[in-house]
Amino acid sequence: MDFRKADFGKLRELIGKVPWESRLRGKTTEESWQFFKGTLLRAQKQAIPLVRKDRKCGKRPPWLNHEILHDLKNKKESYKKWKLGQITKDEYRQTTQECRGKIRKAKAQNELKLAKGIKGNKKTFYQYIRSKRKTKDRVGPLLSEEGETVTGNLEMAEMLNDFFVSVFTEKSEGMPILVNANGKGVGLADKIKKEQVKNHLEKLDACKSPGPDEMHPRILKELIEEVSEPLAIIFGKSWETGEIPEDWKRANIVPIYKKGNKNNPGNYRPVSLTSVPGKIMEQVIKEIICKHLEGGKVIGNSQHGFVKNKSCQTNLIAFFDRITSLVDKGEAVDVVYLDFSKAFDTVSHDILIDKLGKYNLDGATIRWVHNWLDNRTQRVVINGSQSCWKGITSGVPQGSVLGPALFNIFINDLDIGIESTIIKFADDTKLGGIATALEDRVIIQNDLDKLEKWSELNRMKFNKDKCKVLHLGRKNQFHTYRMGRDCLGRSTAERDLGVIVD
Repeated sequence: MDFRKADFGKLRELIGKVPWESRLRGKTTEESWQFFKGTLLRAQKQAIPLVRKDRKCGKRPPWLNHEILHDLKNKKESYKKWKLGQITKDEYRQTTQECRGKIRKAKAQNELKLAKGIKGNKKTFYQYIRSKRKTKDRVGPLLSEEGETVTGNLEMAEMLNDFFVSVFTEKSEGMPILVNANGKGVGLADKIKKEQVKNHLEKLDACKSPGPDEMHPRILKELIEEVSEPLAIIFGKSWETGEIPEDWKRANIVPIYKKGNKNNPGNYRPVSLTSVPGKIMEQVIKEIICKHLEGGKVIGNSQHGFVKNKSCQTNLIAFFDRITSLVDKGEAVDVVYLDFSKAFDTVSHDILIDKLGKYNLDGATIRWVHNWLDNRTQRVVINGSQSCWKGITSGVPQGSVLGPALFNIFINDLDIGIESTIIKFADDTKLGGIATALEDRVIIQNDLDKLEKWSELNRMKFNKDKCKVLHLGRKNQFHTYRMGRDCLGRSTAERDLGVIVD
């Protein structure tokens, strides 16, 4: 969409004249959502033209203004005059140098503008950074299981979607069907109000991408007054009934290259682009859950990821303040860096729902989360080419609002019974303790056995090849630890939340 030529006044008029309360009365959540979406998308087509892509000429860089275009034209004319003997070589050089100086200045001003505006427009800043890299963040080419090279966007999208789906755990046949909205916990004290929705709409990043429903955050932000009422009605119906519109359970997957061989589908992380209005409803549910968790101090102190007033820094300080003090006292210390295999993608839905109940969340919230997780679908999108839709049987969506909070609840009981020092940043987990005497090393091994048992009970596997032991202290015996039947490898240095520890 060409937002520069958008007629937002016309769009506001078209949406503002709809009597939402009467038009949505008597409709289900799904019917109300489809009516709202259809109305907005039709109005969108009338008020916002599509961008015309001219294949013949590339996009003009932002620093190339009319003044520089005029100077480039003068430079070209000066060259012709010099060749014809109408001006001297020094005169031509002076014109060239002046033009180059203006270009350098314009580029510097553009970079300064991008740096100053990073808070309001991160997307443009990082697009510029990526454009300057020698190696581009392109997907593929990929190598199939048969050893064939795949380069087509559609074929790569299908291959990656097949891989992402293959890591899911099987859906349990006994997953509870929740219909009772009663129970203990916080819940919603009042109905979802228009003002509450407006507050969330105001916080939207207008530069973010839309989900599969094509609801662009820029448009929703421009139409805060007009769309807050119908969205509040739809959110209220969703909360009261537990019904989730299908669009909110769909995700466009953007494959993000991590590291390693680009030919390997396993070296890409799936990031979900989901419905923007759906994310606002997730935010409402997240506030309910976080209020309950903070009030009951449910999440353990060992978790530093996606927790208020905690960060990577607090994680490192809390852990290594303890570890370095032991080393300073002359103790041998062993630190085990644990790596879960596809942690966010393998969260068992039925186990998660069971844990929500054990932490005394109210029935309505549990029912909503249950229905939000159930029967989700995804497709991979590469350069506009879309794979087929595939079902999601496990995991919390990476890129969703609710996902991190749910993951913290799922992994919270990992600490139970652990005697060594354990600390987490989401799924990044490390275990450390004194290893001077044999009985000290037995404690660490027993803790690893407990963690292995937890992973089996919760259907979340450790990637044992990537689990490493860092031996610290002069008296260290370099003991070999195991998880299950596998011995863990040793390491002389580990990257810990961006910091090299050795």
